[in-house]
Amino acid sequence: MKKLRSSLIFIALFVCAAAAEESGCSGCGAGKLMLQCDYYVVKKGDLDKTDLCREYADAVDNDGAHAKAARYYLLGREPQKALRAALRAIEEGQTYAAQYAAEASLIFNEFKAAGKYMSMLKKSGIEPWSLEKDLLALKKIYPDTDFDTLMRVK
Repeated sequence: MKKLRSSLIFIALFVCAAAAEESGCSGCGAGKLMLQCDYYVVKKGDLDKTDLCREYADAVDNDGAHAKAARYYLLGREPQKALRAALRAIEEGQTYAAQYAAEASLIFNEFKAAGKYMSMLKKSGIEPWSLEKDLLALKKIYPDTDFDTLMRVK
C-alpha cells in the first residue's frame, strides 16, 4: 500500500510538472528533471539515469541555487562540480551546504577536509537533514567511498 501511494504521488507530481511545462512555465523543465532524478536515481537506484541529476544541477547552479546544485551534482556523478557549488553556497552563508562539501571531499579521499566541513555543519547547530538518506544513494553511485566516516565526525 505504501509503495502504491508513493508511486501515485510521483505520477501526480510528474503530470503536474508536464502540464505546467506545456502551459509555458519557465523552469518547469528543471522541476521535472529534479523529480525524475529523485525518483529514478535516489528512490529506484537506477544509475543509468544520473544524467537527469546532472542536467538539473546545471540548471539550478546557473540560477544561483548552489547548495541544491551541489547535491544534484553528487547524484549526477560530478563530485568536482559538487564541491565547487557547495563552497560557493557556504560563502553565501548557506552553511548546510557543508554536508555536500564533506560528501564530495570523501569521494576524493580528502578525509581531513570532509571532517572540517562536517564539524562546520555541526558547530553551526545544523543537523544534516538528509545525511543517512543521501548516503544510501551515494553509496550506490560511489561504491568505493567510505561515507560512513561522516556519521562518526563529532
